[in-house]
Amino acid sequence: MYLDTISSDHEEDVSGVRLQTPPGAMQAIPGIAVDPALKRELLVDVSCARALIDQFGEENEFFRIVTVDLVRHLGAPTSAYLNRSTAIAMAPVLANGLSAIDALEQLRAQFPHVGMYVVARDTSEVARNMTKLAAAGVDEVFCLDTRSDIEAFADTLRARLAAPAPETELRLIWKWFRASSERSLVMHCIRNGFRLDVWSIRSKVFNTCRKTLQNRVSFLGLPSPGILSRTGRVLHAQELERRGVKPSTIVAAILGFPSAGAMQRSRRRLRKALMSRGRQALVFASLLK
Repeated sequence: MYLDTISSDHEEDVSGVRLQTPPGAMQAIPGIAVDPALKRELLVDVSCARALIDQFGEENEFFRIVTVDLVRHLGAPTSAYLNRSTAIAMAPVLANGLSAIDALEQLRAQFPHVGMYVVARDTSEVARNMTKLAAAGVDEVFCLDTRSDIEAFADTLRARLAAPAPETELRLIWKWFRASSERSLVMHCIRNGFRLDVWSIRSKVFNTCRKTLQNRVSFLGLPSPGILSRTGRVLHAQELERRGVKPSTIVAAILGFPSAGAMQRSRRRLRKALMSRGRQALVFASLLK
């Protein structure tokens, strides 16, 4: 079974898209001179803003909380807040009773590259909906009644804001895999490739074991989740380079490579591995420089 990666609809034709940082995109890289008002913003829906401010304060050394009403901004492509966002947090239920699942589905259609997190009061709020949240495109779910989750959320935000997602590539992948039953899993692997502990994240978010996730993508002839995550890590490196982060040792350090040389070797090995895995893997190999 193969996915159709060639669009028959002119509106879905992305062959001419140039791989460049979109105008107005945030830079959030340590040591890079950028607008301090933009580089560490976490957009937080009113549904969980008070809880997060109580935990972290409106501004700390790693990020600044900006409260928004996501319900008002959904479906508004010109929203200044959403267009410049790197990370968004929301509660399981938003204003007017809109579920996070519905909000995520709408936001993902506009922003497939943005880190999106659901913050619950406790596990019971989200336990029954984890699978649906994963399918809708959540990156991680955190519970505020657990100290380890609070610390993990802060660590995740620091890493996310330091390594902005490769927006152009993720928009291409979003369109290429629009007909795939595993688009959310593929996107999750790429979008969270900046995380070294990505396997444990996937197992938690998709509420299934590593072997099952491997079987789900291999059934469609896709590379394994591990290779997809490595692809995401390299794409995050390319995004940092595209934003002018120098030298390469800084890029390597941000993404956890032991050295710039190791990062370059990893990129070459990954491209070679993808080129040998058939048509589906070539989709990803074509994005690597």
